[in-house]
Amino acid sequence: MISIATAAAESPSTAEAVERCIDHLLAQQMASPRYLMIQLDTRHDMVAVRTAVQARWPSVHIHAATSCLGSMVQTGTHIGPEPGLCMLAIADAEGDYGTACGPLGDAPRASAAALVRQALADADRLGESPAMVWVSCAPGSEENVIAGLQDVVGTATPIVGGSAADNAIEGKWQVMAGGEPVGNGLVVSVLFPSSRLGAAFHSGYVPTAQRGRVTRCEGRRVFEIDGRPAADVYAGWTQGAVARPAAESVNVLMATALWPLGRRMNTIGGTDTFMLSHPETLAPDGSMTLFTDVAEGDEFVLMSGTTDSLLERPALVTEAACRVGEVDRSQVAGLILVFCAGCMLTVKERLDEVRTSLNAALPGVPFIAAFTFGEQGPVLACDNRHGNLMISAVVLSRD
Repeated sequence: MISIATAAAESPSTAEAVERCIDHLLAQQMASPRYLMIQLDTRHDMVAVRTAVQARWPSVHIHAATSCLGSMVQTGTHIGPEPGLCMLAIADAEGDYGTACGPLGDAPRASAAALVRQALADADRLGESPAMVWVSCAPGSEENVIAGLQDVVGTATPIVGGSAADNAIEGKWQVMAGGEPVGNGLVVSVLFPSSRLGAAFHSGYVPTAQRGRVTRCEGRRVFEIDGRPAADVYAGWTQGAVARPAAESVNVLMATALWPLGRRMNTIGGTDTFMLSHPETLAPDGSMTLFTDVAEGDEFVLMSGTTDSLLERPALVTEAACRVGEVDRSQVAGLILVFCAGCMLTVKERLDEVRTSLNAALPGVPFIAAFTFGEQGPVLACDNRHGNLMISAVVLSRD
C-alpha cells in the first residue's frame, strides 16, 4: 500500500527550512520514503537541502527543482516573503522509483534519452516501461527533451512535469537528483508505483474568433502571421493589450497571461483542445518570441482566459486525472500539480482559492504544486507535449 505525505517551511535559513520539513514528515510516520519530490525558491541552497535529506534518508530517490517564488501544499501557500521549500514523500515498499540528473548540453534530445536510461537503471527496471516519467528541465529545450524521453519509453508512457523556474526570469533555475545541482539541466524520474495513477493536461482558456497561420518563423521566434509582422497581428488581436515597440524589445509576459496563442491538438467529444504558447517579447522589427517551438504552417488561435477560469481549472484537471486513471476520488493517496508560473502570478492574490478548491475536491489528500516556466503532459489521441499557461495533474491511488 502506498503512503504519501507533504511538508513545507518558509525560512531565510535553508538548514532550518529543510529540518522543519524532515521533522514534519517524520511526525507523519514517513520514516523510510522511497521517493522525495522537492520544490523550492531559488534563494535556498540546493546542496544544503540534499546534504540534510541524505543524512536522514541515505537511499531516498530525490527529484528537486526550483519553482517560481516557492511552492504550495494542501496546508498552505508558501510563496514568500521568506523563501519557501516544500516536499512530497512517497513510501511504497512494493514500488520502484529512479532518478537521474545532468546537463542538457548541445544535444538535449540525446541527453534526455541517456538520463532516462540512467533513471531506469537507478530503479533497477532498465528496459521496462514506467507507469510515468516525471520531468523538470531548464526552459528552452522542452520539445527536444520530450522527444528524447519518448525515444526510450515510447509515446504511450505519460511524461508529466514542468520547466524549472526562478523568481524573475534571470536564469537562476536549478534541478537536482542525488548529486550536484545543475542550471541548464534536466532531472528525470521514472515511477513504477504499486498502485494505479492517472494524469491529465489542460488549460483554463477558450478560443476566440481571431486566428492566423505562421508564414515565417525560426525556433521560438515568429516573424510573420499571414504574411504580416507577427507583433502587429497579435497587438491587433488583443485590442491594445500590447503594442509593437518602436525602439527596444519589450517583455510582455504579464500583459499576455490572459491572451495566449493556441494550436489545436485534437477534438474530444466535439470540443477542440489546444496547446498553448505564451508570448514573451515583442520586437521593433515586428517579430515576437514565445516559450514554445513553432513551425511554419502552424495555425494560431487567440485564446482568452479570466482569473476565475484559472482559479477553477486545477480542481477540474485533478478530477480529469482521476477519470483517466480510473481512480476513485476517495482512494487518492496524493496529488502532484504543475501550475504555470504565469497563471500563478496572474491570480497570486487569490491563490489560496486554488488550495481551497483542491482540498474540497480531495479532502485530506496531500498534494504539492510546482509553479513552472513551461508545462509538459500527455495529450489524448496524441502523445506527450510541451505547452505554456497549462496545468498538469497526477493522482496516485492508495491500493
